[in-house]
Amino acid sequence: MMILPTSDDIRATLRDHLTQLIDRAAFDPELAEAVASAVVTYLDEQGLAPPLPDDYLHLLIYRALRSLNQNEAARAWAAEHLHTHGDLPVFDPDLWPGPVPLLVWQLFASRLVRPAHTVTAEGSILWTLDFRRLRQEEAGWMEITLLPGLRALLEQLAPAWDETSGVGLLGLRGLYAVGFAPTPRRRRRPRRPTAYVPLDAAAIRSFCLRVLDQLQAARNWQQTPDVLYLDFPQR
Repeated sequence: MMILPTSDDIRATLRDHLTQLIDRAAFDPELAEAVASAVVTYLDEQGLAPPLPDDYLHLLIYRALRSLNQNEAARAWAAEHLHTHGDLPVFDPDLWPGPVPLLVWQLFASRLVRPAHTVTAEGSILWTLDFRRLRQEEAGWMEITLLPGLRALLEQLAPAWDETSGVGLLGLRGLYAVGFAPTPRRRRRPRRPTAYVPLDAAAIRSFCLRVLDQLQAARNWQQTPDVLYLDFPQR
């Protein structure tokens, strides 16, 4: 008879692995214990269990250090494990105050969604949805071309605007590259009439705005994030 691991067994396995990751940083034992406990508690609340990517655990360790006000240790950890090169990590609590679900982290790890390195004069971060990344992975591309897939992605990104009550920006990049609009370098030619009208850049932007309007109502935002084209002029 196969004996299934209990929740205590899973937590013990996770804590052992976290201890191995944290020990390399030579933290004070009390700090190491506090960090490991914070990460285990968070994963338990999220319903996540091993195996989990070490890169995701590195991020959670960083956030635990920040929550414990160990900012110097957090900066050192980010420089070594998150490859931030002096910038704040995408999921620093100041940029992303809420939880970081595994699916959201995976979207950022694939660079399908990413923040711009600069912010607007008002301090809003420009979050970019890069359609060129979809072209490189056919499976992901096939899923996201369906509008329900795009809706699911925006729902996962929504916590990025909770702290500002919906004030913010979403940029659409690479729509020409993946065929959602005619490339600006080519002269338009008349097309034969067809019953099928493919999605174009304006349709994608309108759909994003409709989803964001619905998220505004569901999440009680004061405003709705604006949606910008990043690689060709708006019309």
